[in-house]
Amino acid sequence: MDYHELLNKAILESGLSLRQIAKRYNDLGGSITPSYISQLKNGKLPPPSAEVTATLAKALNTADESRLIFQGYLEKAPRVIKEYMLASSQLNKIMLESLCRIRGDDELTRSAREFLDGLDILSIVSLSSKYIKNGEFTITEQFSKDLERESKGLLSGEKGHIGYRMENDDMEPALLKGSVLTLASTPPSILKTKDIIAFRKGIRTMVRRIYFTGDEILLLPDNIHGEIVRIKSFEEIDYLGRVVSYHVDL
Repeated sequence: MDYHELLNKAILESGLSLRQIAKRYNDLGGSITPSYISQLKNGKLPPPSAEVTATLAKALNTADESRLIFQGYLEKAPRVIKEYMLASSQLNKIMLESLCRIRGDDELTRSAREFLDGLDILSIVSLSSKYIKNGEFTITEQFSKDLERESKGLLSGEKGHIGYRMENDDMEPALLKGSVLTLASTPPSILKTKDIIAFRKGIRTMVRRIYFTGDEILLLPDNIHGEIVRIKSFEEIDYLGRVVSYHVDL
């Protein structure tokens, strides 16, 4: 992703308006306008300084601060440096796609390829380091599934469970930002009111508490500033699982 795409993704995930983001930024001691943020996210202006990006990331409460800073540097780097980084990134992506094809699962391979195509250079380098050691592929039976899981921001788990790290404060005080949640693949038909679930809505992974109200299902944040999601059935979202436990890494 380009800088403006990463920034736009962080803005969408924050659920904040440009005016709210500018206010948070200014409260942190900086000075920025909604118009300037709009031009950055639409790619009409080049990436700002690392200091501006870092403050923007704090205002957005995003975990992608390092990616934004790195991408900003890359887009303003000399051509030879940029070409080298792009070539290295493409090589790592090809090696990861090769692992998918070796696994022979076409459906998961397509999903994994779409995920890889959307990654920025720093993410590809980080991801490839998990599977490529000293120039050699590390192939496991779960490779494609692990890659697809990672595309949704999920973590490896045991006994049929998967993990997810809270990226925002939508469920505070019950679930703190940074908490690692354990998700169980509980069928939607046996979920109960006030159960907490994780799901995908568009590009966002969200955690919400369920309330069944007649012909509508409300997915509510514990934090009053979080977005409320209304659905008629679970077919409208990509349901990931029910939260059965969590811990906070100290």
